[in-house]
Amino acid sequence: MSFNRAATRVFSILLLAFGARLATGAPIQPPLELLHAPGNLLVAGSVLEVNPAGRIVFARGEVLAGKPRPSAQIDVSVPASVLATAKVGERYVFGYSMYRPDRRLGGMVANPEGPVLLVSLGMEPALFRDIPAVRALLKAGRSEHARESRRFYELVMQALAGDDPQLQYLAAGEIALDPELRERVQDKGRAQVERAARDPKTALPARALLLQTAANQPRYLGDWWQAEAVRVVTTTPVDGYSDAASDPSGLVLVSFDVLGQGAIRVPPDGLQRWLHGANPALAERASLLLRRDFPAAERPAIMNALADPQLPTQTRKFLDDHLRRLDRLDAAARARKDGSD
Repeated sequence: MSFNRAATRVFSILLLAFGARLATGAPIQPPLELLHAPGNLLVAGSVLEVNPAGRIVFARGEVLAGKPRPSAQIDVSVPASVLATAKVGERYVFGYSMYRPDRRLGGMVANPEGPVLLVSLGMEPALFRDIPAVRALLKAGRSEHARESRRFYELVMQALAGDDPQLQYLAAGEIALDPELRERVQDKGRAQVERAARDPKTALPARALLLQTAANQPRYLGDWWQAEAVRVVTTTPVDGYSDAASDPSGLVLVSFDVLGQGAIRVPPDGLQRWLHGANPALAERASLLLRRDFPAAERPAIMNALADPQLPTQTRKFLDDHLRRLDRLDAAARARKDGSD
């Protein structure tokens, strides 16, 4: 499966939430722990039907983990991004749950929607091609004891260095979310993680997740994230991506955020160019860094972008609104100054 635009948006939301939770120490289950958690099922099966309403019907094959044994046909609610990629007749390994959290009860309750495909960092969603490499990694992560083994570590690092985008992302999720695995990476695989995060051939979601993790956990992964985030922001094309899988918006967004958190300076021309792009969220991040590090350059950069006849409509609207906000801030600052004189 490739990461289409809808999946990229979901990924960006999850990743930014992950950054906030990681910074505060809030726990998130690693993907393989979640797949094998009580109440969840991991099943191999082929697609019988793709329902545009947001469901996929699978013919049950081997049950790899979980109880009770599901029926011969499993009707699963899936994210919209899956509908464009899942193919009738194809075999997958998929993870799903029959339950959902209930804040009032403080636990899990039966989901009235029935089975729902699992979605979390490292698996967005938990729908994998049924290939030996996938099965091997899923099996190696079947228990806490298994995840502490040398074989599990080696399979994670092999997946990260391999050429399967989903396995790369799954491996990145394990490194990001499993503290014990990060300790082993610190001792043995830091250079390999850095190499994967910098490699243009690595899946973009995996690169972004590793970059975010390194920025929040430099003790384990090193401080290479600073130079890499600056490189991403200053050299990534602003637009013109050939397809959804090559759209680096999520990686750029994470780079902007870690640079903002780390007070790392970016050359002004590396920021100004994002004001001419098609992504208002990236234009906003660039404006914020301009204001922080080069306050005198922010307004002229916005005016220059607005004078561009090729400026995309959504970005033009954002910059118009942003300029009005700056006008209000400047007026308020002048009023405060006049009042104090």
